Amino acid sequence: MARVGFEDDVTAEEADRHTRDLVLLLEDLDVDEVRPLEGGAVSGTRSADPAAVAGAVLVTGMLLKPVLTAVVSLVGTWLEQSGQRSVTVEVEGAKVTVQGRVAPGEVEGYVRALRDGGSAPAVESGKGDA
Repeated sequence: MARVGFEDDVTAEEADRHTRDLVLLLEDLDVDEVRPLEGGAVSGTRSADPAAVAGAVLVTGMLLKPVLTAVVSLVGTWLEQSGQRSVTVEVEGAKVTVQGRVAPGEVEGYVRALRDGGSAPAVESGKGDA
């Protein structure tokens, strides 16, 4: 699953549009399914928070390393273009939060963290390579 951390001033309509844009990008990857989660509250959020629900995207079939690499890279690029805060990617309980563009050298650390169930690299994406 991928969950978008929206900027504070994003409306429900903008959150929905950003979520659908991310879904369209993720659909180009070699995964089984990509869809926005819709309906009730997302665990750990207020039930009246439409941006939290709009920001949740289910991606199934992304355990293979080439797919995870593409997801991390694509999410970083999408964040840079959309101007949103972050995207948290969760795979079988392991979570990494991407904040901005991900330098090629950082992608492997994120993928390793997702595959090994560990934590993400201790570098803020897009700011580690100068």
